[in-house]
Amino acid sequence: MEASQNFEVENVRATLVYPQHAVLGEGSIWSDTDQVLYWIDIEGKKLFIYNPKTNHNQEFGLSDLPGTVVQRTNGEVLIAIRNGITSFNPHTKEFKVMAHPNKVANNRYNDGKCDPQGRFWVSTMSLEQDNPPKASLFRINRDFHSEKIFDGVRIGNGLVWSLDQKKFYYIDTPTLNIDEMDFNAAQGTVSNRRHCISFENRDFGFPDGMTIDSEGKLWIAHWEGGRVTRWCPITKKLLLTVTVPNVSRVTSCAFGDSDLQSLYITTARRDGEPDSGSLFKYRFTNGIKGNVAFKFQG
Repeated sequence: MEASQNFEVENVRATLVYPQHAVLGEGSIWSDTDQVLYWIDIEGKKLFIYNPKTNHNQEFGLSDLPGTVVQRTNGEVLIAIRNGITSFNPHTKEFKVMAHPNKVANNRYNDGKCDPQGRFWVSTMSLEQDNPPKASLFRINRDFHSEKIFDGVRIGNGLVWSLDQKKFYYIDTPTLNIDEMDFNAAQGTVSNRRHCISFENRDFGFPDGMTIDSEGKLWIAHWEGGRVTRWCPITKKLLLTVTVPNVSRVTSCAFGDSDLQSLYITTARRDGEPDSGSLFKYRFTNGIKGNVAFKFQG
C-alpha cells in the first residue's frame, strides 16, 4: 500500500508544441545523437521524427500497427510493428524485419525500451482483450535472438530500469499498478515481482507510458487521466503533476532537448478535444532532467 500524503503536490501545465492530431500518439523517445524526438501514431501506422529547432515533424508510413520505436547504435531505428521487429533507415527508407517473437495471432507489439546493456525489451497486448490474458514481455538480444521474460500480460506498457540497474519497473495497464522486480543485468532476467505504486481508488485514469529521471523518480503518463505524474518509487509518494490541458488521453512521455530538461508528452485523439493527438511539452528550470535513452546495440 502507498504511504498517505498530507502535503500539496505541485501542479504545472504542459504546452502544445506540435498539432499533429495523431489517432494514437505513442512511443516517445529522444535521440541524443540526432537531437530529435521519435514517436509514433499506432492507429495511423506512422513513425514521426520531430525536430524542435525547426518545429518540423517528419512522418513515414508503416506497413502495419507500430507499438514503439527505439534507436540503434548504427543510426537506424527499431520499430515494433505488428508483423515483426523491424529495422528502419530514415535516410534510405529501407525496412528489414529482424525478429518476430510474438506468435499469438490476435496480439500486437506495444510499449518497449532498451535496457542499459543494449537489449530491446518489448511487450505485446491483445487486440481482443482475451481472458485469461495472452500477451507477454519479450527481450530481443543484441544478436536478435528473442526470449520470453513472462506472460500473463493484458496491455504491456511503460517499462524502465532503476539507475543502479538493480530494479525493473513495469506497467500492465488494466492492473492499475506499477510493478517492481529485481533485475539481473548480466542475465537479462527479472524476479520477485511485487506492486510498487497503485492507482486503484485514484481518479488518475490508467497508467500508460513511463520514463525515469536523473534522480531515479518515475514519470507516468495517464490514459483518460489528462496528466503525467512524478513518483518516488522508494517512498511511493506523488511528487508532481504535469497537466495536459483539455486532453484526456495522455500516452507517453520522454525527456528531451540538448539538456534533457524538457518533458515531451504524446496524446491520442478523442472527439470533442481539438488538441488531442498532438505533441506537448513542459520545460523544467528547477534541475529536473532526464537520462540519455539507451540504444539497441545489435
